[in-house]
Amino acid sequence: MEESRYYRYILNKIAAAKKAADDMAVDIDHPGIEGDLRELALKECIEPFLTHSFKVGTGKIIDTYQSLSDQLDAVIYHTKLVPPIFFSKELGIYPVESVRYIFEVKSKISATQIKDSLKKFSSIRRLKSFPRKQQDNSIAHGGLPTNVMFAFGSDISGPEIDRFLKYESYESPSTTALVVLGKGYWFYDSENKKWFGLDTSSKADLSEFAMFMTGFMNTLSREESTMRGFNPGGYVNLNITLDPVEQKHNQ
Repeated sequence: MEESRYYRYILNKIAAAKKAADDMAVDIDHPGIEGDLRELALKECIEPFLTHSFKVGTGKIIDTYQSLSDQLDAVIYHTKLVPPIFFSKELGIYPVESVRYIFEVKSKISATQIKDSLKKFSSIRRLKSFPRKQQDNSIAHGGLPTNVMFAFGSDISGPEIDRFLKYESYESPSTTALVVLGKGYWFYDSENKKWFGLDTSSKADLSEFAMFMTGFMNTLSREESTMRGFNPGGYVNLNITLDPVEQKHNQ
C-alpha cells in the first residue's frame, strides 16, 4: 500500500529532529545537556500534532491532596478547563486532571534508564484525580495520564520489549507505551492485560514513531470535546469548610 502524505510528513519530522539532536550532541560530554537536546527534539516532533486545546511543557504533576510527582521530561496538558495561573512557567506544576500524556525521554535506552523512568512513572501512580464524593460518603477517583517511555536509540541489539519487561510489572505496569526509534513500538492494553506492538529493527525506517503518533492524535482528538471537567478551586482551598452565616434582619 502506498504511503500517505501525512505518513511521510510524520517520518520526515522525526528524522529531521533526530538528526538535529544527534548533530548537536556530538562532542558534548554532559548527559544533562544531551538530555535537554533530546527533549527539545521530541517537543518539535509532538507540537505540530497537538490538537487545539493541548500544549507541551515540562515539570511536575500535582493532585488536590498536594501530592507531587517527580520531575518529568514532557507533559501534554489540556488548557481549556484550567485557569492559566496553574500553568505558569515559574511553577512548572500541572494539575493531574489536566494532563493526558507524560513522556520520559532518553538519548539511549539502557537498563539504568529504564529503572529511572519507572521510578518517575511510579511517582505518578500515587496521585489521585477527579475526587468525587459518593452516596456512602466515600471518595472515588478517576484515571491517570498515559505514561510513555521514548528513546532515540538503544544500547542493545536484541529485542527491546523483552528487556523492558524484566523491570516493568506485567500485570499492572506504570508505563503505558514504549517507543524506541529504530527498534519498535509497544503499548499495554489494560482490558486484555497484555502488551502489543511491533519490532521494527529490521526496517530501521522510523515507522514505529508514525504508529505511535496515530494513536496519540486519535486520543487527543477524541478528548477535545469529551475531557472530563473538574473543580480547579480544590487546588487552592482543599480543607477549608465555610461556616453558615446567620442572616440578620433590621428591626
